[in-house]
Amino acid sequence: MGLGGAQRATPGLDRGRLRAAIEDAFTDLALHPARGFHFISGPPLAERLGYPHELLEGVPPEALASFAGVGNPFRFGPLPDGANVVDVGCGAGTDALIAGRLVGPLGSVVGVDMTSAMVERAHQCVLAAGASNVRISWGHAESLPVPDGWADVVITNGVITLTPDKRDTFREIARVLKRGGELRVSDVVVQWRLPTYVTEALHLWTDCIAGATWIEDYPVLLAEAGFIDIEIVEIFDVFAGTTIERNSSMFGARGANIRARLPS
Repeated sequence: MGLGGAQRATPGLDRGRLRAAIEDAFTDLALHPARGFHFISGPPLAERLGYPHELLEGVPPEALASFAGVGNPFRFGPLPDGANVVDVGCGAGTDALIAGRLVGPLGSVVGVDMTSAMVERAHQCVLAAGASNVRISWGHAESLPVPDGWADVVITNGVITLTPDKRDTFREIARVLKRGGELRVSDVVVQWRLPTYVTEALHLWTDCIAGATWIEDYPVLLAEAGFIDIEIVEIFDVFAGTTIERNSSMFGARGANIRARLPS
């Protein structure tokens, strides 16, 4: 099965401009979370995505205010006690802090984000939460500051859709996972292949639409990176009621929770 345009590097897309636009958008969310955005964020979004109140206990309000996921990687059940976890695109740290509490004092969590303002906010939230087993680092999804085979679990929420080359991203995630390690992805998928005029539109990238993966391609991309037992377990309309609802419906963009693992 061949891969669609949004899953390959897009020739007409300037990656430098793309990264700058994404950083601008998420810097605004980090510094001015109450301003209002084209997507739902903060506590209302966490509730929509099915985060129970007990899971959010201990997460500082400053972290949750800047939360902008598209799914819930904890819907797959608890993380193993003592596990090492990487949160790819950790934002202000909501998922990383939840993971830190779930894995306990013998576990470790590394949250990675490319937006400096989010990294700083996440640092402050980790300190506020007293989460000594959570560390925040600056970095890109395609080049994680994590040793080979360190992680038992990798989680990522609303980030893969913003990466221009999904192959590089999934190979990098496979690199940092142990054999038998688990990947929990919450991401945006589309119901059909996106045309080039969409995949090269910068504003549709920051809307989390242009970089979304065609749902039929997701298992192919993960299998190419070495993953097995791939499940797309939940698809939902994360954009309902937002200012981009019309565009998301036009292109069939939906949130999805996806799970896979590396062979043992």
